[in-house]
Amino acid sequence: MEKKSFFCALALIAVCGNVWAQGPNNSGIYYKNADGKKGSALKAALTTIIYPHHNVGYDGLFSAYEKTDKRTDGKVRDWYSCTTNYNFSDHGSYKKEGDCYNREHTVPQSWFGSGEIKSDVVQVVPTDGYVNNRRSNFPFGEVSSITYQSNQGYSKLGSCKTTGYNSTVFEPNDEIKGDIARIYFYMVTCYASKAAGWGHDVFSQDNLGFETWVLNMLMRWSKQDPVDEVETARNLAVYETQNNRNPFVDYPGLEDYIWGDKTDMQFSYDNYEGGGSGGVVPTVAMPVFSPDEGTYYNQVEVSISCATEGATIYYTTDGSVATEQSIPYEQPFVLTETSTVRAVAVKEGVTSYQAIASYRITDSDPGDETPEEGTVLFCDDFFNTSFGGPISSHTEDLTGSLNGVNVTYSLGGGSNRYCNSEQIRLYPGNSLTISVTQGMISELEFVVVSGSPSNDLVVSGRSLTDAKWTGNAQSVKVELGTGKHIRLSGVKVKLAGSTGIDNVDSSSLSGKRVVYNLQGQRVANPTKGMYIVDGKKVIIE
Repeated sequence: MEKKSFFCALALIAVCGNVWAQGPNNSGIYYKNADGKKGSALKAALTTIIYPHHNVGYDGLFSAYEKTDKRTDGKVRDWYSCTTNYNFSDHGSYKKEGDCYNREHTVPQSWFGSGEIKSDVVQVVPTDGYVNNRRSNFPFGEVSSITYQSNQGYSKLGSCKTTGYNSTVFEPNDEIKGDIARIYFYMVTCYASKAAGWGHDVFSQDNLGFETWVLNMLMRWSKQDPVDEVETARNLAVYETQNNRNPFVDYPGLEDYIWGDKTDMQFSYDNYEGGGSGGVVPTVAMPVFSPDEGTYYNQVEVSISCATEGATIYYTTDGSVATEQSIPYEQPFVLTETSTVRAVAVKEGVTSYQAIASYRITDSDPGDETPEEGTVLFCDDFFNTSFGGPISSHTEDLTGSLNGVNVTYSLGGGSNRYCNSEQIRLYPGNSLTISVTQGMISELEFVVVSGSPSNDLVVSGRSLTDAKWTGNAQSVKVELGTGKHIRLSGVKVKLAGSTGIDNVDSSSLSGKRVVYNLQGQRVANPTKGMYIVDGKKVIIE
């Protein structure tokens, strides 16, 4: 072969190599500059690939949604509500869920200010306006005691049950938790130099970018709700709109290479091995246990579900790894001794990630235990009202109840009263009466938005110390001790001693009474086990 022909052949091979080296989802060589990187270096390389990008502008988001968030029926895909049918022109004012949609910043704008982040189509999504308002700027999390929920319980607001955080959170529906997780992975990657300053117990200043509780939750959400066709289609539409992509959608499980157990593995943009075993990227959702892991009296009945339709679940109860050779799940099972349960879901040869839950079974009488402290959040939904300003014409008392705690918000001799989706305000003449249906109140700790509780609040005729009141009463009255006003978002209520324990038949409760499990979740049809009914512990036989 002549020398010239030899070099031409080499050039042709090189060209062909570039043609065939293609990433997923028609991404071509978009991610080529991240090839061979791992860990923090991979995250830094991805930042230079996805940022900067085209800014569609805040007003341009509505047009963008017609490409990125159109349902198959031509309506707007609503991320927070499952009962809306909006046309793309239906954005405006609202008074209730179902009135209109608006632009929701998954990372609240109050956390980052203004600029291009405000109009990033990846993270600003269309949601029902009223539900968006109820979310406010609370972090995403998993709710224990619900203070608000959208239609059919699709989205929830309330106290956080996720280990590592104990304030109010907003919980999106299970079907978009993975989408939210991958948006947050994108945000700390795309805006790496800025995210460290967002804070709010969510974002951190170290290389991880997240506080530990958030990272653990997001990693779990991403596995429980894998990338699906809707999310992939949205990612492609975003690329057409603002000329960048979310790598965590294009490469399912990529987060494991940056934050998980694959930080020492090199990323290959055209020969990618995802987070699953054998290089297979799981597209089957991780199984979910109910009730949550924890300590239970004598026994607990466990059920397992999977969001992937048609998947078969296999489980073990001895802590061993679950495989297709393990026990096939057919119906709920009862644990009578402390156990670690593991489960996988399998469909068409694809296996999900392992789900793990530990259940501690104790024979100690729960009637001897002091009930755990509960938090009651004050807002317009709790009091079943909708005003958000000082209004003197509403002279009737506002009342609300949660888990056996009753609160009355009285105008009294004052002329102003204020209540919105986040807080109430006590003005001179206003008062709060807090009572319990069972047992006695031993401690109240007020969650203060602004004001000085030790100087301003008087509880049952006594000034507070460090926003706390201690005593032993079934009902207490909270008033102002000065001429100022104070803003409260809630109160933590601790009960004294035991509420006792009764044995009841489930038929006497199902569909008739408000029943909660020990994690504070409402139960429509309770089975055998221990529950809270009207603030009292009962065992259902």
